[in-house]
Amino acid sequence: MSSMALASRGVVMPEGVRVGIWELSPGIQRSNFYALLGTAFFSIGLLTLVGNLRPYLFNEMLGIPDDIQGRVSGTMDVLSEIPALLLSGLVGAASDRLGRRLIYGMGFAILAVGYLLFPFAEFNWTLYAMVFITACGASLIAAMLSAVIADYPQETSRGKLVGICFFLNGLGVASLVGLAAQLPRIYLGQGMDAIEAGRAAYWTVAALCLIPMVIVLRGLAKQAPSQLTEREPLLATLRVGLAAAADVRVRLAYASAAVSRASLSIISAFFFLWMVQTGKDQGLTPAEAIAKGGGIFVAIQITATFWAITVITFIDRVNRVLFMAVASALASFSYIWFGLVDNPFTPAMYVAAVFLGVGEMSGILASQALVGQVAPERGRGAVIGVFTLCGSLGIFLAASVGGTLFDIWRPSAPYIVMGCVSGLLCLLSLFTWWQTREQGRLQFGV
Repeated sequence: MSSMALASRGVVMPEGVRVGIWELSPGIQRSNFYALLGTAFFSIGLLTLVGNLRPYLFNEMLGIPDDIQGRVSGTMDVLSEIPALLLSGLVGAASDRLGRRLIYGMGFAILAVGYLLFPFAEFNWTLYAMVFITACGASLIAAMLSAVIADYPQETSRGKLVGICFFLNGLGVASLVGLAAQLPRIYLGQGMDAIEAGRAAYWTVAALCLIPMVIVLRGLAKQAPSQLTEREPLLATLRVGLAAAADVRVRLAYASAAVSRASLSIISAFFFLWMVQTGKDQGLTPAEAIAKGGGIFVAIQITATFWAITVITFIDRVNRVLFMAVASALASFSYIWFGLVDNPFTPAMYVAAVFLGVGEMSGILASQALVGQVAPERGRGAVIGVFTLCGSLGIFLAASVGGTLFDIWRPSAPYIVMGCVSGLLCLLSLFTWWQTREQGRLQFGV
């Protein structure tokens, strides 16, 4: 129910700060809002680079054979979700107790250590140890980004805040991936050999992780608006997230987390591997293929970025379950089209990339807006933790299936799989909307 409707019934609502079109929750200051925007620019982009640098690592630093690269990449993605599976629920509950910024800052610090150490890995257990370290940082960052986005807006501005944050996410991904795709070639041009250039690229990214860490620790609110004050055990607050699944909307949000996180992971994990393998067939070096594919990847993210701005204009005025159905349909169409392209270095690929950007961002925004709406204020971090846990399960399955099909069928197979799964999510969303359409109008006013 809107704050205006509550006021008309004589219910006094605490006042929050307003910044432009965004109404913030009580206790959230303008400086906290601006810190969130700055952090949003870096968060997803820095996580994405784990996968984007992988083809150069495989081909120029470790010499992994082409015919097993998909399965190795899939195994790395599966392993990278183990920390999230183990920690995400507890991380959300712990952040309800300790505050978001401490957990968020730790995530960037751990990620920086992972990037710093990655160039020393070999094609043995050390490679997977580096994956595990970076994954620990990534799980904290992903959980806290969702939690802070859910904490900061009032209900009337929730969709608009999700939109601007993921606009900045997309802008950050496009900028950081565009930079990282050129780093090996830049360092090679300075006279470094392939190993030295790879190390310099990883260390450059490690240094970038320190920027959002400082922003988080200095700028975010010390406590979440809904932070628990009682000294409850962490597992007791975690049960809040599991109990919330009694609501069919929450179940849909959890399912959407699995699909949207998996879709985002697929783009990062397999795109440049696909470019490098196709590039080799066309006589390109890995560094040249990555640089050439970087333009296509940037096109995806730039489209996603501006689509987020478009969605801001209407997302708070539509039923979010119904929007989930539409977003999933867009994602299904775009991922299947993208995956059916045979030669990714043709101009037609840019058209497919534009549609993929729309589909990718639609799924992410719908998922984030829905969970922010249906998660209860008390123990919201626990609900977001389970939401993140479901995202990890989605990545786990997508990486396992996608990595195998990458090797035995076609490099673009993971995109086709995600298109089909998004179609199933569309059907589930329509079913949930039909079940809850009257309740949604009464409770949320949409």
